[in-house]
Amino acid sequence: MNENAQAGSVATHLVAAGIGAALSSLLFSLHMLIPPAGLVFGLLAPFPAIFFRLRHGRGTALIITLAATTLLTAGFGFQVGGLYLVQCGVIALLLPELLLAGFGAARSIAWTTAANLVVYLLAALTFMLVSGSDLRELHDLAVREINSNMGQALTIYEKAGVTGDDLVEVKRAMTSAASLLLRLFPALTTLMLMVMSGSSLVLVKRCSARFGFDLKIGEFRDFRNPEPMVWLLILAGFAMLSDIGTITTPALNLLVLLGALYFLQGMAVISSMLLRFGSAGLLRVAFWLLLIAQPYVAALVAAIGVFDLWGDFRTPRKQENL
Repeated sequence: MNENAQAGSVATHLVAAGIGAALSSLLFSLHMLIPPAGLVFGLLAPFPAIFFRLRHGRGTALIITLAATTLLTAGFGFQVGGLYLVQCGVIALLLPELLLAGFGAARSIAWTTAANLVVYLLAALTFMLVSGSDLRELHDLAVREINSNMGQALTIYEKAGVTGDDLVEVKRAMTSAASLLLRLFPALTTLMLMVMSGSSLVLVKRCSARFGFDLKIGEFRDFRNPEPMVWLLILAGFAMLSDIGTITTPALNLLVLLGALYFLQGMAVISSMLLRFGSAGLLRVAFWLLLIAQPYVAALVAAIGVFDLWGDFRTPRKQENL
C-alpha cells in the first residue's frame, strides 16, 4: 500500500513537472516569437515553476526549470535557453523559497532581483571568458538587440500604413529611443526583473486562498520604501547637474529606478485612499484611464510617494471637537 502511494506521489510530481515545463517554455517562446507584444508572456514565464513549487515541493520546481531550459534550447538555441535560465530560473527557484521563509512581498522581490542581477553579471563574465570577448563586444551585442527590436516595431508601423514624413518622424523618434534605452539599460533590466517577480507574486497571492498557501505576502496598499532611500534620490538629482557622462549616466539610471519605486509607493497611497470611498471600483477605473491617457500623471504619483514620507497620507486623521 505504501509502495502504491509512493508510486502515485511520484507520478503526480512528474505530471506536474511536465505541465509546468510545457507552460513555462510556451510562455517564454511566445515572448521570443512576438516581441514586443509578447513581453507580457515573458513576465509570466516563471510562474508555473513557482506555483508547482508551492504545491509539490522544491524538486518539482527544479525539474520544471531544467526541462523548460532544455525545451527552449532545443527549439531556439543555446542563447535563448541560457537567457531563460538566468532570467526566469532564478525567480522561479528563489522567490518561493523567500516567501516560504516569511520574507514578505517587498523583501522577497528585492532579494530575488539582487540575486538575479548577480547571476546576470556572472553569466556575462563567463561569456566573456569563454568567447574571448570584451565589454565593447557585449555593448555591441546589446546595440544589435535593441536595433533589432526597433526594426520589428518599425515594420509594424509600415504595415499599418504609416508613410512619408510620418514614417521619417517615427524613425527619428525610434533612433532617439534606442539611444536612451542603451543608456538606461542597467535600470531597465533591474525594473524588468522586479516586474517579473512582482507579476508572479500577484498570481501567487490570488492563488493563496484557493490552494492554501501559507504565505505572509501582505497588502500592496501598505507598501513603503525605506525612509533613508530618499537621500539617494536627492543625491542622484544633484549629480544630474554635472556635465560628466560617467557621473550623469549612473545618476540617471538611479533616478529612473528610484522614481519607479516611489511611483509604486504613490500607487499604494492612492489605493489605500480609494478604499475609503464606497465607489472605490469606479474611482480606480477612472484613475487608471487617466494614468493611461496622461502619462505625466505618473510623475505626480511618484511625487505623492516621496511626500508620503512626511505626510503619512494613509494614516486616518482624527477630527478634533472644537
